[in-house]
Amino acid sequence: FATGKGRKTGDKEAAAPEVDMKMKLGVAYNVFDGEELLKDSIRSIKSNVDHVVVVYQTISNFGNPCDPKLEARLRHLVDIGLVDELYKYDMTKLTDQEKFEMCSPDAKEEVGGSPLSVAEQFYHELKKREIGRRMCAAKGCNFFMSMDTDEFYLEDQLANIKKKMIRDNLDGTSCKMRFYFKTPNYEMLPFDEFNQVPLIYRIQEGSRFLLAHPYNCLVDPTRRMSGVRRFEQLDRSEIEMHHYSFVRSDMRSKMTNVSNRQNHDGAAAFLRDFETWTPDRGLIHPHPWGRSIFRFISWVPNYFDIDLSWADRI
Repeated sequence: FATGKGRKTGDKEAAAPEVDMKMKLGVAYNVFDGEELLKDSIRSIKSNVDHVVVVYQTISNFGNPCDPKLEARLRHLVDIGLVDELYKYDMTKLTDQEKFEMCSPDAKEEVGGSPLSVAEQFYHELKKREIGRRMCAAKGCNFFMSMDTDEFYLEDQLANIKKKMIRDNLDGTSCKMRFYFKTPNYEMLPFDEFNQVPLIYRIQEGSRFLLAHPYNCLVDPTRRMSGVRRFEQLDRSEIEMHHYSFVRSDMRSKMTNVSNRQNHDGAAAFLRDFETWTPDRGLIHPHPWGRSIFRFISWVPNYFDIDLSWADRI
């Protein structure tokens, strides 16, 4: 379930109304760890967004505490003007009714049965994304991005997609990704041409995050909005998300607390090998999907001048 399945959206196409609007774009980050990447991630999108929210938790979905400096680092990002609002998410046990309300009524095939069969961490991830969306809406945003700390976009590409969404009156977009390993200078190749990430959604009445809502492309089941009628999968030539998924100060925390950790079939060996990894050793990956897609590592520039060391100075 954690990887999802791409299927056609269940939302019917509607005629595009005449519109004349400007985009006020909000972004909400989900944060527990990986905050050492957050500063530069926000910088990569800052010129294109109007409001930045961080929804964070100090106890992970698996009951583990965050880094003791997490909240101080987040406050620092507020103080220097990169973050506009913080929201501390205190995880509580979800009721069966809440799970049914958060899961798409059309998700039975993907989740493999009842919404109650889905692990609770996926509902918490979706709930945090929905909180962030509503916070952006409350500030007058009419479009929205849901992001994690290790996600980056090139400024000009994102600016062009904003124009495209207004021009073509789109409700939602998705794009493909590039993946990096150990440091910002090593990319895993060849490209993953299967998975995508939702990019920008329109904020509109009757549209909210629903777990495993049917989509016509392969995206995270916690990032799917209902009510998206005019949706476009973007070409790599238009925009890519640069995913620094294996660039971390504390890889053990990521491997221990990531929502789909049950899909990792070699976490212990990966953590052992990651600590001493050098490029001449070739590709290592904790997930069977990753090992089936990626074959080699290539040196690339540090496209976003990523520097993890700022977090150590807080």
